[in-house]
Amino acid sequence: MLPRNVSSPPATGECPRTAADLMTATPMTCSPFSTILEATVIFRDEDCRAVPVVDMGVPVGVVTDRGVALAVPVYYPNVGDQPVSEIMNRDVVMVRSEAPLAVVEEKLARVVDRVVLVTDADENVVGIITWADLIPYLVG
Repeated sequence: MLPRNVSSPPATGECPRTAADLMTATPMTCSPFSTILEATVIFRDEDCRAVPVVDMGVPVGVVTDRGVALAVPVYYPNVGDQPVSEIMNRDVVMVRSEAPLAVVEEKLARVVDRVVLVTDADENVVGIITWADLIPYLVG
């Protein structure tokens, strides 16, 4: 199933040209001070597995559903009340919206969370790409 605001994969022989062609546009974000519970509400409401974390408009991390699952109460007794900054991945990988598909694929291959944030020229988050977004274009 493709994310809601991503078009279907191109017909055989065609290939998206840029990150903007396959990103999920305008993803919901949270701040480093948002609670883990708030992030899980975004996962549920937006039907996604990763949420960009921004501080004053600048991407500073990504919180994933896997990160939340691993923050079991053994480590965080009140896991839902903890800030996402406690569990977010701070190694943010970004590409510009005009980045070619080959660059997106190369960056996704190097990232543990398999999440790349798409930014505009001012480094504002304009989209998000995961392996799930890219695979239909690679096997198409």
